Amino acid sequence: MTLVPIKPARSLAETAASQIRDAILSGAFRLGENISEDRLVERLGVSRTPVRDAMALLAREGLVIVRPKRGTFVFETSPEDIKAICDYREILETQAVRVALRCDRAAYLAELQTVIDAMTAALEADDANAYGRLDTQFHGAAFSHCGNSYLKDANSLVAGRIAALRANITAPYAERRAESMAEHVAMVDLLGTGELDAFDAALKIHIRRTEDVYSRALADGHLGGSTTEVQK
Repeated sequence: MTLVPIKPARSLAETAASQIRDAILSGAFRLGENISEDRLVERLGVSRTPVRDAMALLAREGLVIVRPKRGTFVFETSPEDIKAICDYREILETQAVRVALRCDRAAYLAELQTVIDAMTAALEADDANAYGRLDTQFHGAAFSHCGNSYLKDANSLVAGRIAALRANITAPYAERRAESMAEHVAMVDLLGTGELDAFDAALKIHIRRTEDVYSRALADGHLGGSTTEVQK
């Protein structure tokens, strides 16, 4: 008789957290939005305990903030926080890219090209949600191929917030997606030819655009608010 490892079943809390996380990362729950516990219980068909446990999981990921006697809210950000995230991304991703190229170059570049092809199709279909998910995959590829668990863990500290920011501040602007697409193509070309200094410069410009788009999204009212409740 051959024994094989048993994969543990996901708990109700993990399943609930997965659905709520997806809603945050897709922009269905907006930044600062009050996520009603009563409505989650009703819509997910579970009791309050797994919902509360799910919120605790998401709070540890930095995606929600639990405010005693007020409720649970999707995280909010600020110009200072956006700048700090951009600084962190720039430092971390440039190093992860170099490690991925050294450890798994062929597979890393192949994945980037596959993602680029899918991003092109999403852009042509004007599918902002699909484009955002692929954008996240593009930038996560370096960490998937770097073979370094510490780099992966460091990225996980902000990966969810960055994905949520894409959904909230980039998705409303089709022209920004087109500009972003051109930047991604250029970065892949630079990696393919080994022009790493030029890649670093291109990545910095790409990341720093987040600050400008955030200011625009804030002015245009695309960032939600802490008094908004989840709709049925």
